Amino acid sequence: MSEETDAENSAEYRGSGARVRRPVLLVLLSLLLLIEALVVLAVGVWQIGQMSQAPADTYPTAIALIVLVLAAGLWVLFTAIGAFRMRPWARGAALTWQALQAIIAICCFQGVFATPDDGWPLLIAALLGIGLLLSPPVVAVTRRDL
Repeated sequence: MSEETDAENSAEYRGSGARVRRPVLLVLLSLLLLIEALVVLAVGVWQIGQMSQAPADTYPTAIALIVLVLAAGLWVLFTAIGAFRMRPWARGAALTWQALQAIIAICCFQGVFATPDDGWPLLIAALLGIGLLLSPPVVAVTRRDL
């Protein structure tokens, strides 16, 4: 699908006949979500590789964790596509993901197995995502007019 068709479909989805232009901040948000989705999916694939190299203590728990990570990666991937297509539902899904990512980042800073080096990139990406989500141009094109 071309960008023009996406914009026209999005305008029709909101009930407006006017053509809506995709803001740069929305493209940056979509790109950030796409990168986050690819990283999460890569972590899921890495976990599969780790499970095949070293046996897990409990296989059901390891498999459940892998399924959850891959499901989260797919969720963020579909959210990135929805944001790029200016769908109103994508803003809520993206904000939920950024909040979860910020919580995981904060957890990386504390505890017995604290790894601040892993927490900082997560926190920076989450704050950047929240900033992009709440920017007026992104809110304007993803708003549902009732």
